[in-house]
Amino acid sequence: MRFHDFSPPTDRAGTVRRCLVRSYVTAFNEALSAVVSDAGGRLVGLGLVSLDDADRARTQMERLARTDGFAGIAIPPLLAGRSLDHGVLRHVLTAAAELDLAVLVHPMQLSRPKWSEHYLSNLIGNPVESATAVAALILGGVKERLPRLRICFVHGGGCAPWLLGRWSHGWRTRAEVRRHSTRPPQEVFGELFFDSVTHDPGPLGLLTAHASKGGVVCGSDYPFDMAQGDPVRFATDHGPDAGTLTANARAFLGL
Repeated sequence: MRFHDFSPPTDRAGTVRRCLVRSYVTAFNEALSAVVSDAGGRLVGLGLVSLDDADRARTQMERLARTDGFAGIAIPPLLAGRSLDHGVLRHVLTAAAELDLAVLVHPMQLSRPKWSEHYLSNLIGNPVESATAVAALILGGVKERLPRLRICFVHGGGCAPWLLGRWSHGWRTRAEVRRHSTRPPQEVFGELFFDSVTHDPGPLGLLTAHASKGGVVCGSDYPFDMAQGDPVRFATDHGPDAGTLTANARAFLGL
C-alpha cells in the first residue's frame, strides 16, 4: 500500500487532478472487489476513498459498506500537513464509525531532505508518521468521541509504543496536552489495533505489553521489500498466540 499526499489544489490543474484521483479510487475498488469475489471467501478487502472532499469520501464509503467482501478502508496518517484529528481525515473516521467500517492507517513515506538517503524516508519516516497519527487520535480526543471506531496502525504503530509513557506524562502535567481528551493516553491506546510487523522481538513485546490482549493482529507488509520474512511465526513466537491473533483480526474486520 502506497499513498500520495492529495492536498486539495484550487487551479484548473487541480480540478483535473481531482478527477484523476476519483477515477483511480473507483478503478481500484472495482478491481479489488473482483479479486475478493474470486477468492472464495478467503480474502476481505479494504477499499480507498477520495481525500479531497469529505462528502464524496462518505458517499464512496457508503458504497463500500453495501458491497460484499469489503470490511473497511485504508487511509494515510497525514493529509495536507494535518493528521487524524483535523479536516477530511477526521470526517472519514467519523463516517467509518457510523458505517461500521474498519480503518487501516498506512504511512505515505513522505520525502524530506533530512531523510533523502539510506531509505530513511521509510526506515524513520514511516514509524514517525504512524506515531503522529496515533498521538493525534488519542490526544485529539477522536477515539473518545468515536468509541465504535475500529482502527489499526501498521508496523506495530511505529514509534508510538516507545513514546506512550512520554505522552502520558505530558498529559498529566500540561494542560494543552489534555485539552481535547479526558482519558489518559495509555487507557485509550488499549482500544486500538496494531499489526505485528516490528522486525524485532523487543518492540513487539513492548507493543503487546501496552496494547490490550485484543489489540495486536498479525501483519506481513507483503509484497514490499520491508515485509516480515515469516510473519505468522514471528508474531506467535514473540506476541499473542495464533488463536488470539485470529480472534483479534476478526474483531478488527468486524467478522
